[in-house]
Amino acid sequence: MKKKILLVFAIFAMLLVGQEVSAQMKLGGNLVFGTKLSIDDDGSDKAAFGIGVKGLYELNESFSIAPGFTYFLPSSPDGIDVSYYVLDADAQYNFVKNESLKVYAIGGLNYSYADVSIDLGEFGDLGGSDSKVGLNLGIGARTGGDVQFFGDLKYNSAYENINLAVGVLFNL
Repeated sequence: MKKKILLVFAIFAMLLVGQEVSAQMKLGGNLVFGTKLSIDDDGSDKAAFGIGVKGLYELNESFSIAPGFTYFLPSSPDGIDVSYYVLDADAQYNFVKNESLKVYAIGGLNYSYADVSIDLGEFGDLGGSDSKVGLNLGIGARTGGDVQFFGDLKYNSAYENINLAVGVLFNL
């Protein structure tokens, strides 16, 4: 699992390095709250927290491309190990375009991956994984300037999850 996460980070970094670096390109990190990405003691869904990396390339004043990767921190009952990560490719349409604030609609695709392992003691482990491709729909806002703070609220259709992300972007 760790090798897969490192591979995704490496691919994401190569894509960003291969792009022409300009003031329009930004990179940063975020904290994410997901509504259904963990399991509680009775086996039902519960919220989870994640950490992420986000890029932003402003095509023009109205449109931006925002790739991202989020790893949700495991939080499940003893004996059950649940891991989730999401790779996003979002487009943003800015409908408020002030220099100090941009408000935008989010639409895009995501690749969501889940891995579950259950410790059965002397009987060994039982586990499996699942991946899905889904849609992202949401809304967000970010400040202007060289350092930009942002907040995104979006729905991930792959696991029917709502994510709230807050973070910071820096000019490259």
